[in-house]
Amino acid sequence: MSIEENFSWEFLKNVADALDSYRIRALIDAKKDILDAGIYDESQYETILYKMLDEEKLKYSLFNFLNNNSITNLQDLSQFCEKTSIELHKTLSLLELLRNEKLVDVEEIYDKIQGDENNPEKLIFKDLSINVNDGDLSKLKPIYEPVKVIFDSKNCSGCGLCAGICPVNCLHIYNGFGKIDEDKCIRCGLCYFVCPRTYLPARVLNMTLDNTSEIKEYGKIGHFIEAYSARTKVKEISEICQDGGVSSTCIHYLFAKKKIDLALGAKMSNTLWRPEPVLLKNKEEILSTAGTKYVNNPNLQLLNQNELNNTKIAVVGVPCQMQALLKSKIYNIGFPSLNNIDYRIGIFCMESFSFESLLEICKKLNVDVKDAKKMDINKGKFFIYTEKGEELSIPIKEISHLGREDCEVCYDLTSESADISVGSIGSPSGWNTVLIRTEKGKELYEELIANNMIESKPIEDVKPGLPLLQRIAGSKKNNSKKHINSKLEENKRVPNY
Repeated sequence: MSIEENFSWEFLKNVADALDSYRIRALIDAKKDILDAGIYDESQYETILYKMLDEEKLKYSLFNFLNNNSITNLQDLSQFCEKTSIELHKTLSLLELLRNEKLVDVEEIYDKIQGDENNPEKLIFKDLSINVNDGDLSKLKPIYEPVKVIFDSKNCSGCGLCAGICPVNCLHIYNGFGKIDEDKCIRCGLCYFVCPRTYLPARVLNMTLDNTSEIKEYGKIGHFIEAYSARTKVKEISEICQDGGVSSTCIHYLFAKKKIDLALGAKMSNTLWRPEPVLLKNKEEILSTAGTKYVNNPNLQLLNQNELNNTKIAVVGVPCQMQALLKSKIYNIGFPSLNNIDYRIGIFCMESFSFESLLEICKKLNVDVKDAKKMDINKGKFFIYTEKGEELSIPIKEISHLGREDCEVCYDLTSESADISVGSIGSPSGWNTVLIRTEKGKELYEELIANNMIESKPIEDVKPGLPLLQRIAGSKKNNSKKHINSKLEENKRVPNY
């Protein structure tokens, strides 16, 4: 039997293009360095390599498909979906890769719906116009840069995922700032690949959560199924929690029912109010993570721990961390610990501070950070509650300049990429606003109610409710656009959302 009868020319072309990918070649060339580092064993290394090869082959099959069509639009993408038996949101994620690698140009086409005095003008998505860039593909193929370019351009979210997946352990995130050991780095580009601030297909994230192939707008707080106001009924959590204690209760329940083996979160370090990532192993350790910490904490950095292999994991984290996890799920190349994550529990976040900035806030309020019992952001103010029972506050506008510059480009207030998102905005004092985004999140929430672990009300039954949350979330999106546009005017690097 001839080769032609087994493999089509198109198949061989896609394989050849994938094998010539810089990321594939970098992994193959650095095999010894990777195995010597001990983060991944040979079996895990091969899983990552071959999974990446499959993904690269699929990406280049889309590229070659588009290259063979004179006119390419959404209908053409649908034909590719039928040909390859993959969902549209997966194809859109591949298109986003090609666009960010400058192999194609993509223009979004909208219909304009005129507004009136009661309704603002609206843009409704209509189609895509896709143009394949001319030139020799072998010369156009990109070399992924280490995320040092993200650190240096002040776009780093501090999520920690780059360090959590690095195959040679050359990355470290501390106090919101990333460092890279240039001598160890093998230039594989995996850190750039998973980073939520290099490129992030925001629309695809929502479509993936929604499990839909319909392209639509998801509003100011992203896709969600249901919304509630809730608070814990677990006594030990209610005594120390920040607001309603729902996120801690989720982890408590998952451990109690043996639905997870480990959980990633943030606890206070030996330096008060400087948090550090923590790997929780049982429900008794949850109390060490209760309460909000406003200093950046790279939880996902712990994903390189060998004890996470063959376990079921829950992650509690802020929006950028949820984005990083969902992006890595969409572009799945077989990282062991990432594939073990069963639950993503997101926390609302407006911005974070460096530890030095937090000390500066304390200085403005004339309080020693060691005397702070609780910190909170509410009603446009930053509050510090002291051990002596004092309530001190300062308007956010007076300390906004102390926030991390890197956080200014973030558009997500409500952890739009989580299974279930938890915060305080929109609910009464002592309660949490809870957004259920996936069926897994819905199942978890219903089990909390069935096991009498939380008190729950429809968000419509409380004040101020979703209107306030949507207004503040919209404000964060608008501010993000302003900061991004300002950086673009200065020819600075910005995230591709």
